[in-house]
Amino acid sequence: MQFPMLIVAAIFFNVLAQVFIKFSATQPNQSALSPYLSLWTVFALVSYGLSFLLTIKIFSANHLSIISPFMAGCTFVAIYIAGVWLFQEPVNPIKILGIAIIVSGLFVLNYGH
Repeated sequence: MQFPMLIVAAIFFNVLAQVFIKFSATQPNQSALSPYLSLWTVFALVSYGLSFLLTIKIFSANHLSIISPFMAGCTFVAIYIAGVWLFQEPVNPIKILGIAIIVSGLFVLNYGH
């Protein structure tokens, strides 16, 4: 894979954006428009923008059929970890099995290339 540090950064900013959206959506005492106008939403948009710009460079140098599923799988795993860590979302054996399947798929995807 070309540009591994950019890949890590793009995934990080994508996950960060989703965490910021969750923070925005779960603030207490909100009006109907508050989640859309909050500073968390601005941070999310900036994070998505950075992820998008990095992803353009990453896609230019890697096979789309490999890098896109790889980045998506890494994002799924990182979001799960962030949800458990930051928002105390529940962990159960089925979810852990799902994460294990995703991680296994990432290895198979990259091994076959």
